[in-house]
Amino acid sequence: MKALAILLALWAGAAGAHEVHHAIATTNAVSISLSYADGSPFAYEKYELYAEGKEVPVQVGNTDATGCAVFIPGETRKWRIKTYSADGHGVDLRFESPALQASPAATADAGPGRTTLALFGLGLILAVFGTYQLFWRKPK
Repeated sequence: MKALAILLALWAGAAGAHEVHHAIATTNAVSISLSYADGSPFAYEKYELYAEGKEVPVQVGNTDATGCAVFIPGETRKWRIKTYSADGHGVDLRFESPALQASPAATADAGPGRTTLALFGLGLILAVFGTYQLFWRKPK
């Protein structure tokens, strides 16, 4: 039983390494909609987004199903987007992002914190051990 308790304690420490935190925010973003000449969306094509005067892209990715690329400009106003499909269609576009309103604060995870989860797990282990001691352990 002690070996099981030690194994569970070691395993619980490794569980934190697999966490993924998130935050959901409503912000002012710029959306660039791209389409082919026939009106069909320029969907799932690679793009690179550059701030004015920068040699390294600040964002890379693929357009979505509707042919949109979305980014949050921050203080930078002048941008360049380069995107090309495998068959040679594409665009190298320089543009200026519109002035945006101040963005509201991000909303952090609404779920329980790490300390709360650790205390819950410890309580659960103690409850299982206590139930074992109370009902299944034979008195000496």
